[in-house]
Amino acid sequence: MNIWKRASVALKDGTSLIAADDLLKAAVVKATNHDEYSIETENALFIYRHVRATPASLKPLISAISSRVTRTRSWVVALKGLMLMHGFFLSKTTAAESIGRLPFDLSAFGSRGNSRMSRSGGFNLFVRAYFAFLDRRSILFHDGNRHRYDEESSVMIRLVIIRKMQVIIDSLIRIKPIGESVRIPVINEAMENVISEILEIYGWICRRIAEVLPNVNSKSGKRQADMALKIVAKSMTQGEALVKYFVFCRDLGVANAQEIPDFVRIPVDDVIHLHEIVWTDKEGEEEQEEVAETDECEDSEERTKGLEEEGEEEEEEEEMERELIPEIDDLIKLDDDDEEEVVDEPSPAPPVVDVPDLISL
Repeated sequence: MNIWKRASVALKDGTSLIAADDLLKAAVVKATNHDEYSIETENALFIYRHVRATPASLKPLISAISSRVTRTRSWVVALKGLMLMHGFFLSKTTAAESIGRLPFDLSAFGSRGNSRMSRSGGFNLFVRAYFAFLDRRSILFHDGNRHRYDEESSVMIRLVIIRKMQVIIDSLIRIKPIGESVRIPVINEAMENVISEILEIYGWICRRIAEVLPNVNSKSGKRQADMALKIVAKSMTQGEALVKYFVFCRDLGVANAQEIPDFVRIPVDDVIHLHEIVWTDKEGEEEQEEVAETDECEDSEERTKGLEEEGEEEEEEEEMERELIPEIDDLIKLDDDDEEEVVDEPSPAPPVVDVPDLISL
């Protein structure tokens, strides 16, 4: 970086450093400086150590980071602020689970007056993608969520959480540098964070799929089988997407993407078994409808009685759904573009094919 740019960076950050009234705020300014060619790891580590030692300091720190990134028009400062926030999760800082939705919004960062083809346009897109992932992750991992993945959780809740984690993976692989921007140190560092997160979360997903699928059986019902099928179908396409993403990152020189992880397979028998559950229930529903039509023709009184009983059953089902829906809604909702696999009818049972791989840690 030439001397004039260094002077400009020093001037911009110098004003903020003067305004900082304590060591932590000064560390935030230094960790999120305007220099795209340097990473202030020492200040970031100082912040993480301080929060682990004094969890109560997290709130004012988050406020300082929020103030910093919302006031800036620099993609470097915004990205470093996001990376600093992300570091709380990567460093396993327990207090970070209390953050929830991020207290700032960078979803439209740099969108005003900046063309995608401009030099800063690609960086701004990178910042927006990184924010979308981090905001979603922070919400899902919020300790205010009443529902956790554990042995006491219902199978449906566990399935929903796995599906939400798959959505996190989708948001991660949308983070892509444009052109030669990955050669810039701060972008490269951000990509290493992304790869680290993918390895951890996708490994978790693989283990949980293997753990939950055996619990989905004919007694589980169509709804659980449907959700399990969505998860399996998503894992198939997501596995392929992740291989391409790792190759992309490896070619760009991202350090921790140089080796693509080994893979394990989802047993085809498990996939066929889930389809059988869905189709068995579907056929059962159709048979009930045919019987109801026959009864209607033969005896209107029986039909009326049957409808009343059916109404009672529906009320019971609705009550069960009302109990489950708040549990699902406590987790983040999928965006419309993330629910590509939702269909009205179950798809036919698949042929026995070689199922794409899942990452195994």
